[in-house]
Amino acid sequence: MKGRFPYWSSGNKDVDELIRHTQLNSSQTCDYLEWIPFEAFDMVKYIGSGGFSSIYSALWMEGPRLVWGEGLQEWTRTGPIKVALKRLDNSTNITGSYVNQIKTHHKCIQSVSLAETFGITRDPTSNYMIVMKYYENGNLYQYLDRSNRILSWKDIIDILWEIAEGLEKIHSEGKVHKNVHGGNLLVDEKDVTDTRVSDVGLYGPCYYHETNQIYGVLPYIAPEILRGENYNTASDIYSFGIIMNILAAGKRPWYNRAHDINLAKDICNGERLKIPEDTPGFYAELMRQCWDNDPVNRPTASYLYKKLNWINLIRDNPNPFDDNYYVSEEKRCKIISQLSKTYTHPEIHPEAYYTSRLLNTSRNYFKKHLRCMSLISENHMPNVFEEYLSSVIKDCDVLDFWKAQSSDARYARLTQMARDYLLQLASNQCI
Repeated sequence: MKGRFPYWSSGNKDVDELIRHTQLNSSQTCDYLEWIPFEAFDMVKYIGSGGFSSIYSALWMEGPRLVWGEGLQEWTRTGPIKVALKRLDNSTNITGSYVNQIKTHHKCIQSVSLAETFGITRDPTSNYMIVMKYYENGNLYQYLDRSNRILSWKDIIDILWEIAEGLEKIHSEGKVHKNVHGGNLLVDEKDVTDTRVSDVGLYGPCYYHETNQIYGVLPYIAPEILRGENYNTASDIYSFGIIMNILAAGKRPWYNRAHDINLAKDICNGERLKIPEDTPGFYAELMRQCWDNDPVNRPTASYLYKKLNWINLIRDNPNPFDDNYYVSEEKRCKIISQLSKTYTHPEIHPEAYYTSRLLNTSRNYFKKHLRCMSLISENHMPNVFEEYLSSVIKDCDVLDFWKAQSSDARYARLTQMARDYLLQLASNQCI
């Protein structure tokens, strides 16, 4: 592959270096990225969009090198294969730091326990696209929608086992995903248990990479991150706990309330999603451990993988490890049968967001302003408070976050909400 370096270019030296790095450090069949000209794709079709990307399906005419050719004694291309093209929005100005983020995660990206990634291309608008395997069942949300949101406990355990395997791989490489949520979990067509973690190394927007910001889906973000602490493996485990609840309840997290500063406060105060009554005891306990308010108390990905594997191995044992598991499975089968005829999707709150976005606070926001607010009282220092409140609103980009104008009546309500919230912070140190 090194001999081919002079014959291709992505048009960006950092992207070129990324691709070459993966090829020079390749140790397996297809654990590297390749540069794929956009002309190699046919039947390109828009599917949908995420927080910082747009997704397309396409037919890659040559396909990846996954077939062993006996005659040539080398790996040959598969021929036409359906792929997903993940366009990084505004990537004509992709930053070197973002490309380096992908580079440092490339061993994770190419792992068999994570979503398959083949290479990089560039569309006619000069935006870069990640070329991935196409997962027919889409992401976890889409799969659950088509399955009336209720799965058997057997399938749930299998799905979680696959996800835990992916997280274990990421963490074993000394990395953190930072953005595990239902939209980044891809389900294969043939087997629901083949669920892969995707978007490894693709944290935040590619055109403006500020490490002091929180990007993601609020219900999945661990409380310590909202408090301004650094990401770590335990924050991924918190997200895993939310995934456990989605699969158990069949509902998106906090679907019935706004994903705003009040939800962030409640999460930091220890409020968690409701656990369905028919949940097996061992499952409920493991879920609580994953979303424990103290990251030290959460299990590791390795523990989760081994625990779920053990459950898989012994669940058919005539001596049950949890009597409630089998009772719960019987109830599930009845529910699945009934819902196939009567199920209706719950209404989602208009301000509930399930794609990644820049949240309206920096990682150090709560630390910085909580300390200041402890010194301010509206009764004793009203002028200072109002001046401080104004600076907080500006600092947090509240207007941009809420899509409000300074002349709107909504601005006054936002100001009052911020005032009430900051006073509450000062009075009870809730975050």
